[in-house]
Amino acid sequence: MLIFASRVVINNSIKLSEYYGVSQLAIGFILIALTVSLPDLMVSVIAAATGDPALGIGDALGSTVANICLVLGVATIIRKINVERQHVKDCTELLLLIGAVPAAFLIWGSLGRVEGFILLILFVIYCFFVIKEKISFKIKDGVRKRDLRAIFLMLFVSLLVVVVSARFIVASAKDLALAFGLSEAVLGLTLISFGTTLPELAIDFTAIRRGQIALAVGDILGSSVINLTLVLGSVLVISPFKANLSVFTIAISFVIIAVIFLFYSLVKHEGVGRRQGFIFMLLYAAFIIASLSSKALG
Repeated sequence: MLIFASRVVINNSIKLSEYYGVSQLAIGFILIALTVSLPDLMVSVIAAATGDPALGIGDALGSTVANICLVLGVATIIRKINVERQHVKDCTELLLLIGAVPAAFLIWGSLGRVEGFILLILFVIYCFFVIKEKISFKIKDGVRKRDLRAIFLMLFVSLLVVVVSARFIVASAKDLALAFGLSEAVLGLTLISFGTTLPELAIDFTAIRRGQIALAVGDILGSSVINLTLVLGSVLVISPFKANLSVFTIAISFVIIAVIFLFYSLVKHEGVGRRQGFIFMLLYAAFIIASLSSKALG
């Protein structure tokens, strides 16, 4: 239900953005990325509000790795992703900078409210940066005024389903942690992050198959930034994490590696081919294995 509702949110968000003339870049980098990140945001916020910030932090970091490695890896099975260097250079540089911020927090040994507010400020800066850019993704218009009421209704109902289903996911995650003797950080990094990344995988897979390459790339970059700023920042503001931060060392290391390789692929080669996609999938497999086998997470 979480995946289905997220897709409905995405479809209706696109329709609204078309009708009100939101810039094409804002659609890919903010609107689509924000709506497909709703499962991560809701799961993480609810986990933090119920006193389980480790699950929320794990979901934010794990979803970032999944967005870049899993989604891109699977997508390149269909076709090579080609983008123009000047269209993504600034955005990938910004993602690289944002990815380094949580790493710095871990080195300092602090994930509190101050760090959370810093990440939220970075999210606002990111939004302003994207809105001022002008790139056309050629999304077809065709939304009629008489359809707006139904679109708003579907958007509201689907958002409600996202919230409710996210609560069930958090509750189930706690039960699984107890049943299998795993920490909530492990579940957030692996099972939960994989589940909440499925909307991105489904949408971007469809977008690339239809030839909307730039839209898919925009969503992948945008979702990664949102997970590292809005989602992670919200968790820390609601419930500062005071336990052993070493449990997230593996996750943040893979985030940095994935972002650097993505930056290299998009800027150096102006795209991601099957060879790079295969490497991304190997990175994701290594991330899952390392997370599950780490003694620090056990």
